[in-house]
Amino acid sequence: MAIDFNEIFNLNIPFVQAELVKAVSTTGTIKQEFTALVFGQKTAAGTAESETVLDIFSHAEAQAKFGETSMLAAAIGRYYDINKSVKLKVIALDDDAGGTQATATLTLAGTASSAGTLAFYVNGKAYKIAVAIGDTHLDLVTAMVSKIAESDDNQFTAVDSGLGVITLTAVHKGTYGNTLKARMNYNNDDFTPTGVTATVVDFVTLATGAGDPDLETTGVIAILENNQFNQIAQPYTDNANLVLIDVALTDNFKATEMLDSFCLVGSDDTVTNLTTKSDTINSSFITILDNNSVFATGFEQAAGMIGLVGDIAQSSPGSGYLNKILSGFLPLEERIRTERNVLAGGGIATVRTQGSQVIIDRTVTTLQKDAQAIAIDVDDTDLRVFLTISYVRYTFVVRMSQYQNFKVGNDTDKFGAGVRVMTPNLYKQNLILNYQQLVSDAVCENLQGFEDSVIVEKVGNRIDSTMQIDVINVLLQQAMQIKWEV
Repeated sequence: MAIDFNEIFNLNIPFVQAELVKAVSTTGTIKQEFTALVFGQKTAAGTAESETVLDIFSHAEAQAKFGETSMLAAAIGRYYDINKSVKLKVIALDDDAGGTQATATLTLAGTASSAGTLAFYVNGKAYKIAVAIGDTHLDLVTAMVSKIAESDDNQFTAVDSGLGVITLTAVHKGTYGNTLKARMNYNNDDFTPTGVTATVVDFVTLATGAGDPDLETTGVIAILENNQFNQIAQPYTDNANLVLIDVALTDNFKATEMLDSFCLVGSDDTVTNLTTKSDTINSSFITILDNNSVFATGFEQAAGMIGLVGDIAQSSPGSGYLNKILSGFLPLEERIRTERNVLAGGGIATVRTQGSQVIIDRTVTTLQKDAQAIAIDVDDTDLRVFLTISYVRYTFVVRMSQYQNFKVGNDTDKFGAGVRVMTPNLYKQNLILNYQQLVSDAVCENLQGFEDSVIVEKVGNRIDSTMQIDVINVLLQQAMQIKWEV
């Protein structure tokens, strides 16, 4: 028997030596450590260097490094409200110098003839002032501007513009400000006192924000191309930027790179516009979240969602997200079932609402058609499916990498028991052992089908193999027929 040693060699003098070698592992669950990425704009108050990848460990750290009122601080706060296990990287960008800030208005009129509370909300945060009989709209404007100024983390400023008008201006330049949501009287017990009228023309309606950072000149695309971020949240939802990101992530998914990354964004638009956008993007690496029923920006929703999905996908690969609560988010009016059905079938991830909670519905990617423009079944477009096959590939690569630098032999030859040699049959056995573990962990199914599909060939100093996996499903629908008689 010839044993292959790494450190011990024949000498002419006596010796007793023992080398330590990590044993080859053919069984046991392989854990994949996730990394999340959030990128977006900082304020001048933030101390962090722009266009650099940073580790951020808390909401408080994000506020200090990116500014308390920044979109990044808000999004990272949402991430850490949910995520408990996945490390977070952040890229801060400066506002585009030529950009403009989004605005909104709150107009108050009249004189209060009853006491009560004036309740104004932005992104689910309440700004409430007491109203006494006889208070004029000018009194209330002063009080409301003062109330808004008390908060240190507003993503907007408020000023008295005269004639009862409060002008709200987004902190950041660019289109993100257009996604801030403002309204009066969110809760059922919120009522505008008699004699006073309050009219909101919100950021979404005016849409005056324009000019976002360039993802190429800021180096973001280059960073995406050279690093793996399993889950990405970012605020730029225009088709041009989504296509740039998709091109980078598509290349990352290739066998030569294996830097599997998936990007999530949130968008509040009509059903028609959302499904049209999805059809244009058509990517397994881009997921667009329907933001219509969530009282927060789409960026904040995306950050919370990667926090949720990352925890689940890292700890239990193959598990789904249906009926999971998006903690910390307040709901707006739920879309009707027919709208949600069209969105899910059209490549838009949907949510439901229940009481004061936002609940995950169907998390599909924007993938709609294959390379031949043939429609793809919605079950094959779930984000869960692509994260799972990414994990499966990772396990095979990790498991089989243990055999790098082994000698390559033929099945017909007989080798000594201690020799580190790999043959096609032995390679196939190890592929099957890995798949057995995946089936045992309920990540995949149909072991027999996998075994039948495996083909292994020795080609010089290389071993080629092909196989077919079967990703396990999750229970999404249940149908019953109950027959009765009297």
